[in-house]
Amino acid sequence: MRTWGIAITSTVLTLLATTLAVAEDKTFEAMSEGAAVLGKADVPGLVWALTATCSDGDELAQRQCKAARDARAATLRDATLVIDGDAAAFSIGPWKADTKSVAVTLRGCIACVAPVGGLYVVSSKAAPSFKSGTAEAALVHETARAFKDEAAAKRWSARVQHMRTQFVVKISAANGGMWDRDGKKGLAMDVLAFRVYDPCDGGIICASPPSGKAPTDSRACGEAVVEGEPKPAVDEPKDDGPVLPAQLDAKDIKRAMEPVVTTARECFDTYGVAGKGKMVYSVAGDGSILSYEQIGDFVDTPTGTCIDKAAKAVTFPKSKKKKFGFSYPLSLQ
Repeated sequence: MRTWGIAITSTVLTLLATTLAVAEDKTFEAMSEGAAVLGKADVPGLVWALTATCSDGDELAQRQCKAARDARAATLRDATLVIDGDAAAFSIGPWKADTKSVAVTLRGCIACVAPVGGLYVVSSKAAPSFKSGTAEAALVHETARAFKDEAAAKRWSARVQHMRTQFVVKISAANGGMWDRDGKKGLAMDVLAFRVYDPCDGGIICASPPSGKAPTDSRACGEAVVEGEPKPAVDEPKDDGPVLPAQLDAKDIKRAMEPVVTTARECFDTYGVAGKGKMVYSVAGDGSILSYEQIGDFVDTPTGTCIDKAAKAVTFPKSKKKKFGFSYPLSLQ
């Protein structure tokens, strides 16, 4: 029988309404004060504490495992956590000329693209739906962002892949947070606060309750353009070398990625792990890779490891653009 383990009773709704009313007078920083901060690498440990069977080893090893598991689980169930959203959490819609805006959507996704330890980690607000193995969690926030024109919207949209999402959460009390739906299992989190920000300048895209400036990371900046400011001039080459393009186009990137795609197919033939994913790059003007991340079904699989080797070895043509980013979809069936 399919079950969704997050039953919201009238009592829970009343408590939730009270909690939100109190939160309106607070800030994101106040809500997260004293909370345990979990990075992506910490999520598997959280899942282990809630799901480990501790059936390996001899009797002593099992007892020790269960003691460690139960102690960690008890701590986590009472704790407030600050945890990152994944790639499916924040998204925007297309430019709307009539309203001069783009839709901005935040979903309660902590592990929607790739389940951790077999569990999708989502907001407890409502049951998720599924599409091609990716969970579509409940809406946490939805609004529209206005721009003076389409060009300004496109400049801002180019930054979306660099945006970061943080949730302040607690493990849902209902069924211990565990749920089972349509043959998929997961962990439900009560979202107490959230913010989406640009790590280049710490600017807040959306937050509830309000948030001050977030931490900055200059590596995420690239050639960020502030709305209304002209782009810095690009010096023309002063030697007799080849004239570089202003930036790489889709054909340049596709051509450079052909060896990676070929290797990915060979990885699939070898290991047989099917699915969909994305390779997310940040590339310097000299064609070298500044950062690389794989997301999707192949992460933490032999196929994914095989793909990563080829993906990290690729080089791109040079361009005048100091830094640019892109994601490259991959489907292996």
